[in-house]
Amino acid sequence: MLPLLIFFLIQQNPTYALGTWTKYGATLENTHLQYMKGAMFSAPDVKWSYWAGGMIESYGATVADINKDDTMEVVIGSTDNKVYCFNGITGGIKWSYTIGNVYTSPAIVDVDKDDTMEVTVGSYDNVVYCLNGITGGIKWSYVTGGHIVSSPAIVDVDKDDTMEVVIGSLDSKVYCFNGVTGGIKWSCLTGDQVISSPAIADVDKDDTMEVTVGSCDNIVYCLNGITGKTKWSYITGEAIFSSPAIADVDKDDTMEVVIGSLDKKVYCFNGATGGIKWSYATGETILSSPAIADVDKDDTMEVVIGSDDNKVYCFNGITGGIKWSYQTFGDIHRGVSIADVDMDNKFEILVPNYDTYSLFCLNGEDGSLLWKKQLAPDVHDITIADIDNDGCVELVTGTRDYNAIWALDDISNSTNCGCMAVDEKWNEATSRLGGDQISKIEIIKNKIYLSVPNNDYTNIRLTIYDLCGRLKEVVYSGVLSKGNYTFTPNIRNNGIYFVNLSLGTHKQTQKLIILK
Repeated sequence: MLPLLIFFLIQQNPTYALGTWTKYGATLENTHLQYMKGAMFSAPDVKWSYWAGGMIESYGATVADINKDDTMEVVIGSTDNKVYCFNGITGGIKWSYTIGNVYTSPAIVDVDKDDTMEVTVGSYDNVVYCLNGITGGIKWSYVTGGHIVSSPAIVDVDKDDTMEVVIGSLDSKVYCFNGVTGGIKWSCLTGDQVISSPAIADVDKDDTMEVTVGSCDNIVYCLNGITGKTKWSYITGEAIFSSPAIADVDKDDTMEVVIGSLDKKVYCFNGATGGIKWSYATGETILSSPAIADVDKDDTMEVVIGSDDNKVYCFNGITGGIKWSYQTFGDIHRGVSIADVDMDNKFEILVPNYDTYSLFCLNGEDGSLLWKKQLAPDVHDITIADIDNDGCVELVTGTRDYNAIWALDDISNSTNCGCMAVDEKWNEATSRLGGDQISKIEIIKNKIYLSVPNNDYTNIRLTIYDLCGRLKEVVYSGVLSKGNYTFTPNIRNNGIYFVNLSLGTHKQTQKLIILK
């Protein structure tokens, strides 16, 4: 068993949250990435906070409108043996559920197609729990053979029209469960404990989902999503706590897998073969997980990751060369998050820090410091979301000391900040990826028709925003294979809206007019 102190250093991450493209696990790129803007021109204020009975070792809160009341809920775990669900506006508790200590983050997905969101989370009592998102009552559970500090990824990995829950355990296994029943579909035995959280994508274009994950046996595994059998593996120099990120970082029309290791290196692998494309040795161990985005709008993807050498690094995704680095005064063992938090139509990098008790906000173009917010020792992964329906993003995080959950907002309580995904210049830059062989949306009589002509990009996000830039609905977020699909928006009020399609680096926006 790893000593408890190790869990204060583990970098694990959850799946997607409704309206917040900020999670590891089920997302294709696995970036802590958000397209809605904020108005944090300076360090934010505390909007609300909650002092729990134990450390908030959860690696990022999850945000969703769970009960469809047009109010966001914030779900997060704690080492006081509880999962909490908060009202995003007030911070009041809606429900809590007692399980074992929670070192990981929940996933919020309708796993059983009952039109109700479920909260799925792993626990230190060796159990994977699936809870009713509205009431917090248990729907199913499964007892593994070890503590769970990996976070679940939820995707239909085997194309049976049923969601699967994929998660690692300290019993040295990766598990795949039926999301409806909790029955086990397969498990894969690695050589040591699995702390890393899985990433799921079709990395080799074989029309089958792969599960990519690291292990404490020093190995990165790529597993067949249907069978759980190993497709390729790579041995690094030390154990792997980091969670993989998947994206075409070098524009070779092939997915890459990026991950850190305790051997101090960042690795970039060919997703199809597992062959190494580049690596970089930092000055210390890497527990942090990578975020991937074009942070400086140079039409090239960047990889951003922290290290225990107290630095955050930004790498050129093609070459692995350093574009910039920023020196803090404490190790960076959590994942960074990316968003335009100050409405300048440019990405900022949010960096949680251990020793300085602080959250750093860096310029994505050059890594210069924009502001710093002091909270408490060991600031954790930052969830970026509009938790109060004001059209601007807030920040949610937990800290080890003070046992605190923090919701941060801009000092002016700004509204209607907008969204980079519907920004004209942003769309012009990304529209160059267009053509006949990309997915497209058409809107006819309040229905959204989606065409997926190939399997190059299989993780689809359809979101709807109003004219003020406020997220109204996530129509779909998950994996789709080649084909044609029809979606009916659940928008209650008449008006003009924007439907945003995002897959890989391609984005498209269409106007939606609701008249009932």
